[in-house]
Amino acid sequence: MEDLVSFTKKINSFIKRGEEGNVILLNFLDDAERSVVEELTARSSLNISFSGGIKNADRVRCIMSYYDVSEEDYKIKVYQIIYNKKFYEIYHRSILGSLMSLGIKRECLGDIVIKDNKDAFFACTNEISSFIESEFKNVGKAQIQLKEVSFPVENEIKEESKVHFVSSLRLDAIIAAGFSLSRSEALEILINGEVYVNHLLNQNPSYLVKENEEISVRHFGKIRISSIGGTSKSGRKAIEIARRV
Repeated sequence: MEDLVSFTKKINSFIKRGEEGNVILLNFLDDAERSVVEELTARSSLNISFSGGIKNADRVRCIMSYYDVSEEDYKIKVYQIIYNKKFYEIYHRSILGSLMSLGIKRECLGDIVIKDNKDAFFACTNEISSFIESEFKNVGKAQIQLKEVSFPVENEIKEESKVHFVSSLRLDAIIAAGFSLSRSEALEILINGEVYVNHLLNQNPSYLVKENEEISVRHFGKIRISSIGGTSKSGRKAIEIARRV
């Protein structure tokens, strides 16, 4: 959690600057960082807004200001990766690895989206875009070209669902079932502050999860209860948990 402690200090500094009249634009945030921003700015009169440049983006930039903002203010570019799909297949991990091997920080990169037809897209900050255009030439062994796109790109949410029988709808029980963990492992993750419910940090193991609330666990992924069924003779609840894939 040391990284989030440092991040919290940085955001408090940004909030102070924003309250002095500056417009603050943050790099791409993950769920944990977004939760910190939302929690800290809740005590401020600043307006905050988010965009990832891609519909349903997991990673988003944030603007803090007293002014109205437009999509252009987020300074995000979205590129399509052009490559020979007949001979090569590229993956999220290989794209991210190739970009970061150029010395690019993760916070400068947004979502990476690969469609069913193997079209690949990624978002980045405007500030790093010229460097990417000049240096990003390969993903693994595949030679690539980049094409900036202006049409909307959607991060299509794909889920796999499975029925589980749980003792209760407590948060620790749902995490244990959804990620195939023991209750003690789920409890440790909660205590360590790695669980977010609808983007808000939640360290309460007895919190009762509601249908369709999104649970995000750092380094594990996202789940939600897609439906709640009846109760078995042994008193366990039948629930369907959808996990992001």
